[in-house]
Amino acid sequence: MMPRTVLPFLTALGLAAPEPAWTQGTGRAPRVSEQEYEGWRQYSVHCARCHGQDVLGNPVTADLLKSVGPGGPVAEPQAFAQVVKAGRPDRGMPGLANLLTDEQVAAIYAYVKGRADGRISAGRPVRGGG
Repeated sequence: MMPRTVLPFLTALGLAAPEPAWTQGTGRAPRVSEQEYEGWRQYSVHCARCHGQDVLGNPVTADLLKSVGPGGPVAEPQAFAQVVKAGRPDRGMPGLANLLTDEQVAAIYAYVKGRADGRISAGRPVRGGG
């Protein structure tokens, strides 16, 4: 166990339990709507493995921040839903029509769109933002 006198010293140096990036300066997680929160949950289960935790992307799959962002190929909800449901088998993406309801796909879109627009920061969001 660490002596009590060491913790304030480590904290002053910034070496003790750093605050997660999404809470720095705010003291709390980003607040999101119920739909965006459900989208984060569904994204975490069905999409993050390939497209990156918190929609941060990886070098193998589509960067959803760009794809859903302004001018992106799936920036519109209908285009996004079509790709999610049908997949892109030629690129290794399975269709999720048998796994996700229309509401779940819409929720994932809302979350990813919020991330692409910069309204939702990385990290676990908190319900009830609007």
